[in-house]
Amino acid sequence: MTAATAQKTVPLVNQKPMNVSITGKVLRCRRYDKKFYTTIITPAADKYSKPSVVEVRSNSRFAEVDEETSCSAVLGGFEGRSYRVTDKDTGEQRTIVPVNHFLDVVE
Repeated sequence: MTAATAQKTVPLVNQKPMNVSITGKVLRCRRYDKKFYTTIITPAADKYSKPSVVEVRSNSRFAEVDEETSCSAVLGGFEGRSYRVTDKDTGEQRTIVPVNHFLDVVE
């Protein structure tokens, strides 16, 4: 790591690894396989940016549609099934391995 990169790191104050804090408005909520999936739209960083949309998974419903909410979640994920793609310009074939992420609410 270079000295310039080391200076740009942000200290993680009282933050556990893989934990995130989410604040926003509930767009929708669904139940599947004994879990609740809540879709949350977060505030945009500024008036020219698009807001982020995330889906969190929980054991119980914690917010209603159109309600503003906050929660803590643990980020997890796994590798999906690999597939091959061909670059249109060079004809080179590569293997792509997608990564699927999920957020579990800390209850």
